[in-house]
Amino acid sequence: MDAITDVYVTRKDINRSLSDKGITLYSYCKEIENIDSRLRIFKSSKMIDVEKMQKDMFYLYESNPILYDAMQGQQSIEDSLEELGHVNKGIKKILPWRKDKVNNERLEQIGELISKPSYLKTRGIFVPDNVITAGVEIAAFSFGVFYLGTRFLVTPNYDPEQLQNDIHFYHVVLPAITSVLFTFSLGSLLNYERFTKLPIDEAKYLDGKIKELYK
Repeated sequence: MDAITDVYVTRKDINRSLSDKGITLYSYCKEIENIDSRLRIFKSSKMIDVEKMQKDMFYLYESNPILYDAMQGQQSIEDSLEELGHVNKGIKKILPWRKDKVNNERLEQIGELISKPSYLKTRGIFVPDNVITAGVEIAAFSFGVFYLGTRFLVTPNYDPEQLQNDIHFYHVVLPAITSVLFTFSLGSLLNYERFTKLPIDEAKYLDGKIKELYK
């Protein structure tokens, strides 16, 4: 069993994995605790210094501005996360957001520490990542397609009254129905992530670790 568990306790392997994308400080710290837990369960002779290894991980991330502020006692990671989440409060969940470079930079920074809430990225008001923009763009596309389509229905012998009815149906009724259906389906699908919870527990965990490791 020791031969197997030795693979997990190699600090060199953990440090090398820092280059892997999508791995956060939270994940590293939790994995160190999981390794320690497994070693204790199997009563391995190879023990690890959890506090030291976690401190080493924090040291490797100290250049992160959000972590630095938390370690200096200026703003906790939880507060930084809540601050980013203000863009997604109440009615804002379904509204388009203007692009905010500062917000997006902070989002990337916090994504190094905890699971990144990518849906908080402000991409611009024309990006269909919300119900309103999606609805407007779907409606514009639907009305445009059906309008152009009716041009091929007109023939020299077309009955004027029937033509008027068909134009009303294809120019107004059908695109309106299509827009509503696709807005509720596709628009809601594009927007659903905004209704997920922020990774508050992960932020609280790291804030707790800061207090524990840097008493």
